[in-house]
Formats: sequence, structure tokens, C-alpha cells
Amino acid sequence: MCRNKLWGEQVSRKHSASVELDRSLEDGTQLALLHRISGIVSSGLTLERMLRELIGLVVSVTGCDACLVYLLEEAAGEIVLCASQLPHETEIGNIRLRIGEGVTGWVAQHQSVVALSSRASSDPRFKAFSSLPEDTYESLLSVPLISGGEVIGVINVHHKNVRLHSAEEVALLSYVAEQMGGAIARARLMEQSRSAARKVEILAAVGDTISAEGYLDRILQTISEMVAQTFDSPLCSIMILDENRQQLTIKTARYSAPEVQSMTPISIEGSPIGRVVRERQMLIVEDIRAAEAFPELASMPKRMTLMSVPLIAAQSVIGTLNIYVQDRKSFTEEETRFARAVAGQAALALENARLMSEALQMKRTLEARKVIERAKGILQHRDGLTEEEAYLHLRGESRRLRKPMRNLAEAIILAEELHRKGRRLQSSGSVNREISEQRLELQPPPDMLLESAEDWRD
Repeated sequence: MCRNKLWGEQVSRKHSASVELDRSLEDGTQLALLHRISGIVSSGLTLERMLRELIGLVVSVTGCDACLVYLLEEAAGEIVLCASQLPHETEIGNIRLRIGEGVTGWVAQHQSVVALSSRASSDPRFKAFSSLPEDTYESLLSVPLISGGEVIGVINVHHKNVRLHSAEEVALLSYVAEQMGGAIARARLMEQSRSAARKVEILAAVGDTISAEGYLDRILQTISEMVAQTFDSPLCSIMILDENRQQLTIKTARYSAPEVQSMTPISIEGSPIGRVVRERQMLIVEDIRAAEAFPELASMPKRMTLMSVPLIAAQSVIGTLNIYVQDRKSFTEEETRFARAVAGQAALALENARLMSEALQMKRTLEARKVIERAKGILQHRDGLTEEEAYLHLRGESRRLRKPMRNLAEAIILAEELHRKGRRLQSSGSVNREISEQRLELQPPPDMLLESAEDWRD
């Protein structure tokens, strides 16, 4: 019954707003405004441009001194500042309110308009931010952005002086918010779709890189660069776990800060990234300078948020993927899923490299064993040694000369081959001399050849 009552109140409010709007459309200015809204709604603009257009509309409707637009991040349960009339480069994306927190959060929670004509900051629901001069203004009109019956954000209109918000003004602003809400939701959905498509392309590229033949360092460097580009990250690193030393060391990194070059190995005890290894769980640290994980980064002018994801292969953590973004950031569920997927690809590359290294080492060991066995056979045949005596002789010479047994074995084999070749050549030379001597014995004397020639002439 309460839901029906609330729905009835919303219908009543919308009806009242429509009535007031009809009254407000008596002159050509408001009619032109509606045409402008229609043009924006059907334009297919990007989200950023759509928000700029919305602020322009609000300013033209209300003549306000400041306008702030907040959008809902449903996964985080927060309302985030996304656009403003006054320049707020640092605050955009970083000022956040929980649903129900402050006047803005209250409007989002109740989907209702709040109009404070004077001393807005004295309202018990108000939450001020020192970096927003708008919070010191006298009046505030806060209107929900609605799409499909669901709140997607809030528009805050500020005036420096006392202002009585007329029913006409509230109705017109509510209409603008309602019409623009659907367009903003579509623009946001399109942006998310494009972002998801880019992430899929990056994952495919990472997969192609791993499947192609190449050095591990080059593969990991490609992964870190792709991730940094996706998250607009000034620093993205892949760290490898040294189980013996219980440390994490940087394997590769994509960075724009020179401080990273001096970063030392990190102990897995007592550090945020080490906690990722210990607990095998993703970790997000909103201010790494406060966490004191890296003293080398404390001198950086801007604070950074860290998302660290474990690299897991064969049920074991072998390292971490670390993504740093400037300022405070709440990662979306889509972003965390993407980071986990990339971490899985990086772990696969590392595990493949490890298996290939083990296979190569095994191949080398087998080849060395074959060479040593052949050298042992030569020693047994040449010097009349037993198999054990031949092995002990090789091992002893290896220690005395400080040379690997394989190198000594190869030298013995080479010497034996040269010796056999020399004997073959020597044997071949003796045979050639015997043939020459036999040919000389069979050849008739010159006198006999001369007599035979004279007889033939006669």
C-alpha cells in the first residue's frame, strides 16, 4: 500500500509539474528550450558533451551562479560529481556521497526535489566540501535525474544570494532533468559498451601476444602497457614472488614517474601488496602514501589509488598485478573483472615460461648425461677402467679443473675422434705406398719397351 501511495505521489508531482510547465511555455523562450532538449536527446553525443549541454540548459533555465551534476555509481552505492559549471578539475570524479548522505544523497534516495531558498548549509542534511565554493552559497535547488523510473543522478543548482524558487522554475528544471535523464543514461550505456569493447580487444591482444613466440619480458611489458592505457594509469607494474626470500620484485612496469626506478623489493609481511599474496585476494588502497607501502612514492605531488590483483597459477600465488591511478577512485565491477582477467593472462604467461624453462633444463640435462656416458665408454675402452672408475675419474678432473663434467666429456670425445681420424689417415697413407711399390714392380724395364717398339716398326 505504501508503494501505491508513493507511486501516486510521484504521479501527482509529475502532473503538477506538467501543469506548471504548460504555464511556463506561454512565451517563445521556453518553447525554444524544448526544441533544444529534443535536439540534444536525439544527437547521440558522448557522455561528457551531454553533461556540458545539460549544465548549459540548467543555467539558461535558472540563471544560477553554479551548477553541479552528480551521477550514480550503482556498484559502489555512491553519487559522484561528474560535471560542473565552475572549473573543478581535481574534484570531478573524486567527490562522492553515499546514497542518503547530504542533501544530494537524500534526493537520490527519495527521488524528490529539495529547495532551500536561504542558508542552505544550515540544513541538517547538508554536507559541505571545503573544495567546493558552491557549498557556501545561500540557496540550493536539488533535483533528481530520472531514467525509466530509476534515479541515475542529481542536479544541484546554486545561487549566491537568497532565492525563492518558484513552482514554475522547479517544474521546468524537473522536466529538463526528466528529459535529459534518459539521454544521459543512453550516453552512459554507450560509453560503457565502448569501454567493454576496448577491454575485450585488449584481452584478445594479450592472448595473441602470449600465444605468439616471444620473450617473457616483452610479453609482460605489453600487458602492463595495455593495462596502463586502459586505466589511464601513470604506473602499472607486474611483480614476481621470490618464495625463498619472501619478497616481491618488479618484473616489468610501465610508468611515468622516475621514482619507480628506485623501488626496492617489497616484503610480503607488513605491506599492502604483500597482503594480496598472503590472502590471495584483490586489494584496493585509496591512498598509498598513507599506507606507507612505498616511501619512494611519498614525494609524488598527487596521491594515488592502488588496485593490486594476485597472479595465480596452479593454485599458487606467483606475483601481483598493480594498477595505480591518480587521486581517489572507486573501481567499478567491470574494471575489477577486467583486471582479474588480465592478471590471469599474465599468470598464464609466467607459468608457460616456467614450464618451458623446466623442459629446456631437462633437455640439457639429458643431453649432458648422454655426452658423459659416451666419454665414460671411451675411458673404459682406452684405459681399461670400470664404469664406476671412469665416472669417478671424470668427476675428479671436473673438480680439479673447475670445469663442468659435460665440458670435460666433450673434450674427451673430441680427442678420441681426432685420434681415430689420425689413425685412419696414417693407415690410408701406408696402403697408398704399398700400391705404388706394386705398380713399380709390374712395370717392364725401358730396354724391353724399346725393343718391342723396334720390332713393331719392322
